Amino acid sequence: MESLLVFWEESGILKYGAIALLVLLCIYMYLIIRRVIIVSRKDKPFGKPEGEGVSVIITAHNNAEALRKNLPSFLMQAYGKYEVIVVDECSEDDTQDVLAEIQKDYPELRCTRIFPDTKFRFTKKLAINIGVLAAKYDILLFSEIHCRPATMHWVETMQSYFDENTAVVVGYANYAPGEHNITTWRAFRFLRFLEMLVLVKNKKYIFGDGCNMAYRKSYYIKNRGFAKNSQSYLGYDNDMVNELSKFGMVKTIKCPDTYVIIDKSDKKGEVNEISYYYASKMRLTMTERLGIDKGIIVRLIFYALSIYLIFTGVYPVYLSAIMIIAFLTDFVLLNICAICLKQKKLFLTSFIISTVGFVYRWYWNGYSFFNKKKWS
Repeated sequence: MESLLVFWEESGILKYGAIALLVLLCIYMYLIIRRVIIVSRKDKPFGKPEGEGVSVIITAHNNAEALRKNLPSFLMQAYGKYEVIVVDECSEDDTQDVLAEIQKDYPELRCTRIFPDTKFRFTKKLAINIGVLAAKYDILLFSEIHCRPATMHWVETMQSYFDENTAVVVGYANYAPGEHNITTWRAFRFLRFLEMLVLVKNKKYIFGDGCNMAYRKSYYIKNRGFAKNSQSYLGYDNDMVNELSKFGMVKTIKCPDTYVIIDKSDKKGEVNEISYYYASKMRLTMTERLGIDKGIIVRLIFYALSIYLIFTGVYPVYLSAIMIIAFLTDFVLLNICAICLKQKKLFLTSFIISTVGFVYRWYWNGYSFFNKKKWS
């Protein structure tokens, strides 16, 4: 106690830095502990009998091989009241032949096609709109053709989370752990889903996931679809979560039966989802962006202030110990989150994220800023 009084009297302005550090530490620990509580908490049991019909909507552009590989997984779901609609976006490969071949074995597959027209600009949002208008059920379930459901109960389980007060349900999608050179992308999607869980818990409906999300056709029609921003690629998933949240609840689901597995694609011209994410963030207000990044901001200020105080000679041993404990707590809890979401082989990556991950975020923020025109 006496040493603290001496420190208070002799440290001058540095004592306020120590107080700020203590406050930052409390905020830092609160944020990471709250995150793991949200992730580890089980979804409410559903267990409802078979209910509403579901229209699964997938868009495809020159994806014949992916259709042949993944479309059967969508068509073999253990649910009695659903359809699969594939919207062909001006494909020039064997897409139509593959669809005709698959349709012979799966009559629940419905197909529609957009033909190229030099007088009109086609976007993914137009393809989605065509699929929505063709759907005969009110619950619309979306994915991509480079994905496949993790189980045969994907449609059934996603549908079960809808009730009269639910507008949007977002499930988890990620790459398979065993795929080569995909760890960075897996870590990105894992962190993105953690962020979305916390945001939804805070009633901030900013992000969706076109690989695994569902909403009601009736609300889409009331909202006039993508009428507000139909020509931009950005927002075909995020905008719907934001817009449709005014009609009902938004739910983020962690149940393994709702998982979707993403295939690694080496196809040129495929969307860079990390760049897409950061470009989407740039459309948000500054308040929303600060709400998303508050965790990393607190972390950076905490470590920067700690290092500064250590170099100025303020209890360097104790402050170093506090820094190490804070880092290990963050690292351990991040791995607990990975275990809760059944994400294997992210241990080393999570260590890198916890140390120099902010450099990676800054890189993609800058990259997206200088390449934002391509998303318009």
